[in-house]
Amino acid sequence: MNKSLKLIQNHSQLKELGNPLKYSILKELIKEPATCQQLATLFNHSKQKIHYTLNQMVEQGLLELTQGNNGNHKEVYYQAAAKNFVLDFAIGLEAGEGVLDSQAIIGGILEHDHRISLQAVAAKLIDESFKLTRGDRLLITTGKFNFPLVEKLLLEAGKRGIHTSLLYQDLDLIKARNEDYSLAAYRADYEEFNRLLKNSDMYLNLNGEARFTELKDRDKLRLRNRLLAKGRKIIASKKIKLASMPSLMNDTLSDHAIQSELQFWRALDIDYGKLDEYTMDICRQIAAIQSVNLLSGGEEISFAIDRVWAESGSFGESEFQTHIINLPGGEVMMVPKPGSINGTIVGDRAFAFGKEIIKPRLVIQANEIQSFTAQENEDVLQRAIDAGGVDGREIALVCLGTNTNILRGNIDNALQHKSDGFLSFFWGNNQALGGTVRGDQEWIVQIEKPILNYI
Repeated sequence: MNKSLKLIQNHSQLKELGNPLKYSILKELIKEPATCQQLATLFNHSKQKIHYTLNQMVEQGLLELTQGNNGNHKEVYYQAAAKNFVLDFAIGLEAGEGVLDSQAIIGGILEHDHRISLQAVAAKLIDESFKLTRGDRLLITTGKFNFPLVEKLLLEAGKRGIHTSLLYQDLDLIKARNEDYSLAAYRADYEEFNRLLKNSDMYLNLNGEARFTELKDRDKLRLRNRLLAKGRKIIASKKIKLASMPSLMNDTLSDHAIQSELQFWRALDIDYGKLDEYTMDICRQIAAIQSVNLLSGGEEISFAIDRVWAESGSFGESEFQTHIINLPGGEVMMVPKPGSINGTIVGDRAFAFGKEIIKPRLVIQANEIQSFTAQENEDVLQRAIDAGGVDGREIALVCLGTNTNILRGNIDNALQHKSDGFLSFFWGNNQALGGTVRGDQEWIVQIEKPILNYI
């Protein structure tokens, strides 16, 4: 072993150490050298996988090769490049009390390795998406995982003379509010939010952590729905712009987390004018037809369209524009006519309470679920329906993705439905878009390769 100490000075090395297998291998090889076969046996992985992993770690300078004698044969041994590894805090990845901030590490990787500038994204959002100007008042709610973007938004808003108010609610606080707050404290929390909302020109909800929590208290649920309805009236009467964006919840240094966030920021860093034009063209085509027939998984379902809205990630002047956008943009939202949806939905996935439901199959009559099955997490589907209240079984929206910058696959599940050509059925509340469905719980069924016929 050549060194007693090695300084970790770049994000690519941190990325390697964020992988549990690589971290375990490094700890083992600090103790003593080992061959690829020995490590494969120890960690119960194929020799090919371990060999590939070791080569990556050698390339990053975490491991070194040496040789040992075994009779007449010389074997290749791997050893740690140092006895101790120390993080260089000059790369700015320390959170409070000396704890590493995984989200900051991911942000650093995106900016340094992939040239994704959160500052530039924030500026583009304010100017091209939100279309805010000097003197406008912006209210933001956020949790932990979108806070790196919020910091940039606050800076860019300040440069432009835009007034901002910030409400911070991380996952622990949301859970405490749902489970531990008294009804009076719960009411006061929402009433304070509505007070701030009245004095705003735009509300940006970045608190996607809420989709990973489940409110089970029926009294709080009824109270929340009443206060949210009051909030919707405030938004409508004052014509407040409303934008939301799910948080990614990937507080790890895994390859999956980094690639997911990379796709996410690329999906935000788009030509909003071009996306708006493409989405509006599809809206015009759909508005000219009467009904849609869908084939999925060998089953068929049809529905008539009552209203068509565009969600292109920015606030425009088109006849299809709503006061609501959901970032990253790219979606045609169809409000179905009451009682017009009949048939069977076979989805690739459904999502409720932050959980994935595999291969859901739902039989629909007159817009309502009559029966359902799923390969995995069928019980989650039942809980979502039960939590929906009176309209918990009724479909609220049918949405068609239009964002060509979102790649299907390794991206946050809450964003996949924005991918161009992706079809989704939503349960929940569609009153803000002129519908009559008042479901208490939003959840989604996604269809990756729909066959659509417009009639």
